[in-house]
Amino acid sequence: MKFGYIDNRNLAAVDWSLPANTPATQILLANLPQRTQPTKIYIGCSLWADRGLIGKLYPKRTAAQDYLKLYSQQFNTVELNATFYSIPSIAQVTKWGARVRPGFKFCPKVPRNISHSNNLTEQLARLNTFLEVILHLKENLGITFLQLSPYYSPNRMGMLQKLLEKVPQSLDWAVEFRHPAWFSDQVAQHEMVAFLQQRSMVAVISDVAARRDALHQTLTTSSTLIRFQGYAQQSNDYTRLDAWVARLQQWQDQGLHQIYFILHETRKALCVDLARHVIRKLNQRERLRLACLL
Repeated sequence: MKFGYIDNRNLAAVDWSLPANTPATQILLANLPQRTQPTKIYIGCSLWADRGLIGKLYPKRTAAQDYLKLYSQQFNTVELNATFYSIPSIAQVTKWGARVRPGFKFCPKVPRNISHSNNLTEQLARLNTFLEVILHLKENLGITFLQLSPYYSPNRMGMLQKLLEKVPQSLDWAVEFRHPAWFSDQVAQHEMVAFLQQRSMVAVISDVAARRDALHQTLTTSSTLIRFQGYAQQSNDYTRLDAWVARLQQWQDQGLHQIYFILHETRKALCVDLARHVIRKLNQRERLRLACLL
C-alpha cells in the first residue's frame, strides 16, 4: 500500500495515536439497531501468493495452486488486489471461491480503470461487468471497495455519487478517500458522509504514516473496513495494533455489526505476523472469539 508512504528515517516523527471517535460516529453507534448475533470480524492480509510466505504460512514445497486453500485455513479474509489490475474471468473467480473454506470472505478492489478514471460516469458499463463477475464469489464475497485516486477531489463528488448509486444496496461496499480535501473540507465531508450513510456504504479507514488525516474514525454504517500499513516491524507496529484492538473492542461493545481489518506491510510477508498478533489479542478478550485460531 504505497498511499501514505514515508521514508523510514522519518517514521519516528509520526504521531501514531488513534484519534477519538468523531461526533458522527458517536451518533451512529448510539443509534445502531440491537445485534442479534455476535460481531462478525474478519482479519487477513493483502496477499496470499507471495513466495515469501513459504516457511512462514505454507510448508516448504507447497504447490502454488494450494496457497489459497492453506491461507483460508488460517485467516478468514483477504484483500483481492488482482481485480484492481483487471477484471478476472468468471472461471477464475469461481476457482478462487472453490479453494477456500466456508465463511471465508474476499474483499475485491474495484479495477483501476474505473476507480482512477477522470470521469466516473463514463465507467458504468465497466462497473456492471465487474459486478457481474464478482457476484460469482457468492457467499465468499465480502466487502468490495472503491479506492479513489489521490487526485480525485470533492470537486467531482457528483460523478462519484452517480457511480455509487449504480451499486446494488444488497452488496457490502466501501470507498477509500485519498485526496486531502475530503478530510479538510468540512462541508464536502459532511455531504459525503450523509450520502454514504444513506447508501449503507463504508468510508474506509486507512492507517498509514504520511496521511494521518485518512485515519478519520468516521463510521457511516454498522460495518467498517480498516486498512493498516506496517513498517517492517518497527517497534511501534504492535503498539499501534494493540490500540486498534482496544478500539475494535469498544466498537463491538457499542453494537458494531461487522469489522474487516486488512494488514499490509512494506516487507510483504510480514503482514502475516501482524495479522496473527491482532487475532491473538482479539481472542484473548472476553466475549470475542474468532473462527480462525492461530
